Amino acid sequence: MVQIQASNIYHRTAIETADPLQLIILCYDAAINDLTQAKELHERREMNEAYRKIRHAQDIITELLVGLDYERGGDIARNLNRLYNFILRQLIGINSRGNTAIYTHLVRILSQLRDSWAALKLSPAQTPVKTGLLPRNWQASA
Repeated sequence: MVQIQASNIYHRTAIETADPLQLIILCYDAAINDLTQAKELHERREMNEAYRKIRHAQDIITELLVGLDYERGGDIARNLNRLYNFILRQLIGINSRGNTAIYTHLVRILSQLRDSWAALKLSPAQTPVKTGLLPRNWQASA
C-alpha cells in the first residue's frame, strides 16, 4: 500500500512539474502503456479491464486532439488531427475485433509520434512553442 501511494505521489509530482512539451510526451507514454496493457487484457479475455484502459487512451488522444493549434501548427497540426482521429476510430471499433494486432499497430504509431516529440525536446532551436505545436491551453506556461 505504501509503495502504491509513493508511486502515485511520484507520478503526480512528475506531471505537476513537467514543462508543456514533457506533458505531451507523458501523454504519449500513458496512452502507449494503456494500449499495451489493454492488448494483454484483451488476449486474456478480461474485457472490462481492457475497455477501461482503452477508454483512458481515448481520453488522452482526445485531449491531444482538442488542443491542436491549427493556425500556428499548420500542416503538422492537420496531420496530427488525421492521425489522432484514425487512432480514435480504431479504438472505438476495437472491441468488435477478435484479432488484437491493431493494438500493436496503434502502439507503433504512438511510439513514433512520442519519439518525434522527444527529439523536439532535444532541439531547443525549434521549440514547439515557437512553431505552434503545443496545445493552445498548454502554451501559456511555456
